[in-house]
Amino acid sequence: MLTSLLRQLVQGLSPVPQVIEQLYTEHEKKGTRPSREEVMKALHSVTTVYSRAYIVVDALDECQTVDRARTTFLKEIFSLQASCSINIFATSRFIPEIMKNFKDCIRKDICASNDDIRKYLDGSMFQLPGFVTRSSELQEEIKTKIIQSVGGMYVPSFSHGTGMRC
Repeated sequence: MLTSLLRQLVQGLSPVPQVIEQLYTEHEKKGTRPSREEVMKALHSVTTVYSRAYIVVDALDECQTVDRARTTFLKEIFSLQASCSINIFATSRFIPEIMKNFKDCIRKDICASNDDIRKYLDGSMFQLPGFVTRSSELQEEIKTKIIQSVGGMYVPSFSHGTGMRC
């Protein structure tokens, strides 16, 4: 994810910073990938070019927890924020570990209304098997059960940025 973030930040620059060209050339010759430390050094270098940068992370709760990937990612982007002028906006379902990382941040709970869920499901019914698409009664039953089981699930979003209390 950090490499993807670096790529996105570099795409907006012309010419490509020399530090990025050197990193690319070095690893292309060896057939290797940059280490996390090299990527972070490059991220710090690239973000200083921007007067303001925003990192948007959607569905943070879906980030892998194997090998502490999510924890490491959060640690690194918060480190980047501490040294550069960036803002962080993230969405996630309620997971205590994630909530703890954003405890002093601006938070907005987003709840799906039954109408929103129904509209989404209406647009997805065509993907179901033919026996379902041919039966409006069965489709309605499926939609009703899904809406009941979702129970207004919400996705908290967090804003963590310069000038805020985070």
